[in-house]
Amino acid sequence: MDTSSLSSKVYERFLTAIVRQELQAGQSLDVENLARSFGVSRTPVQVAIARLADLGLVEIRPRKGTFVARLTVQDVHELFEVRGLIEVNAVRKGAKLATDSELMALKGLVQGLQGLFSGDQYIDYHAFLEQDRQFHSTIVTLGKNRRLVLMYNQARTLIELTRASANKQIGGAEITHERHMAIVEALVARNGENAAVAVEKHIQESEQAIIERLHFPTG
Repeated sequence: MDTSSLSSKVYERFLTAIVRQELQAGQSLDVENLARSFGVSRTPVQVAIARLADLGLVEIRPRKGTFVARLTVQDVHELFEVRGLIEVNAVRKGAKLATDSELMALKGLVQGLQGLFSGDQYIDYHAFLEQDRQFHSTIVTLGKNRRLVLMYNQARTLIELTRASANKQIGGAEITHERHMAIVEALVARNGENAAVAVEKHIQESEQAIIERLHFPTG
């Protein structure tokens, strides 16, 4: 396998480990140890770490080492602002541009999420996160703008990290489902403005919930 493919595989393993909190915020990353644990040379690990640093998931501190980054409340605000701008634009356009089959597929994703929560609690939070990612990523594709999809996917990775870090057993499943349904119903009705309002409400609530559950340093 070439170095590029190895680096991509190591990068994906890093992402999974960070999102699942197997690698904790502030934890030191030793290239030699990581290379041994992944069964690869140093180079794929170094390339993967550089990619993670570009995303803001890893901090490389000269003469000190490499560490899993700690996100701040400002990071969360900025990420959700980016998410909101992209998703609102996408649903306004998607209400006009999406095909009936695309909207039915989106509705199917929401229905599929129902098996992952009971009442207000998640049955499998990480599985829900993955399905939720597919739902919101699909929304963005409805806007038919490939560059915005790429930008969104980068921001979304960091948003998933903040959500996973907030607490694996958080509530809010039922209201999240209601918000998803409101977005889908507005899109199916081809009402872009109602869909935009629903998206904005959902994103604002999600941001606030995460900020309340994460323990950011004060002062």
